[in-house]
Amino acid sequence: MTRRPRTLTVVAGSLVALALGYHALNLWAMGPHQVAASFSAQEVGTAPEAQRRALADGVVTLAEMEAAYEAERACLRDAGYTPGPVGADGPGTGFVVEVDHTDEVDPEAADREFQRVHRECGEEHSALVGRAYAWDH
Repeated sequence: MTRRPRTLTVVAGSLVALALGYHALNLWAMGPHQVAASFSAQEVGTAPEAQRRALADGVVTLAEMEAAYEAERACLRDAGYTPGPVGADGPGTGFVVEVDHTDEVDPEAADREFQRVHRECGEEHSALVGRAYAWDH
């Protein structure tokens, strides 16, 4: 009967345990109080008022996230689009906007306009709040 050395298995197992311990320590250290640290002072300082309020305590709640998405949806509705309901993939998730530019004279220009409006509405109402909520949840 031949005995096989297990040194490599022990070393590999030890390295995996150390890596998992390090990752767990980082997750523990980055509690909710660290959410605000993921933004520069300039980003928070120049954010629209509603987003600054949501970020003020460093934690974005589900209610604050949903309010930000509702404001973004209203912005898109005001621009003539029809966004679906908030929570497309569960609580705290966004919404779907279906657009069809096939009847437009210039579908590509219509799509560029939609992309511009969508980006502006998101930046105004939910971009920073969404980053903080995703970071914490």
